[in-house]
Amino acid sequence: MRFTIAGIFVLFAITCSFAQVNRSIQVDAPPFQGIKDDVKLSNIPPVPDDQQQQFAQAIKDVHFDFDQAVLRDEDRRVLEQDADWLKSHPDVLIALEGNADDRGDIVYNVVLSGERAETTRQALLRMGIPNERIAFSTGWGKLYPVCTQSSEESCLRQNRRTHITTWPPEEQAGSPSIALAQ
Repeated sequence: MRFTIAGIFVLFAITCSFAQVNRSIQVDAPPFQGIKDDVKLSNIPPVPDDQQQQFAQAIKDVHFDFDQAVLRDEDRRVLEQDADWLKSHPDVLIALEGNADDRGDIVYNVVLSGERAETTRQALLRMGIPNERIAFSTGWGKLYPVCTQSSEESCLRQNRRTHITTWPPEEQAGSPSIALAQ
């Protein structure tokens, strides 16, 4: 999967211009404030394999209730554990990817998943993770489900999440084809 800064901004612009969803969320900073210029992001070395493995074992996604972008108490505790690990590994940058289940239209789910990513970002900032550590946060809507059995509630619940991943993405780390430098 290729990420481009331009692509992220286009998705954000489309979402903002077409979204007619009246939702409110408390934010301390505008979306994408954590994005560095392309050169800085493209020069980030890959996360070493041993740290990548530790990250995968320690960092958990946070989940949300249907039609909500508010952290539940249990997920706030998960995020606190994530923040503790991140504080003890200050050289690891992250990306926050909001997701939604497959109910609702595309625009609504992109907006909602973006709010989930932003809620997660704001919580991490309040927990002491510097803004510079978050390469970006965005919503992907229902594009990347982890479970595809849409008739099962437990499956839908798994897709209502913010996925926390390392930056650069593992499959692109160190790759000369990383699109950010272009």
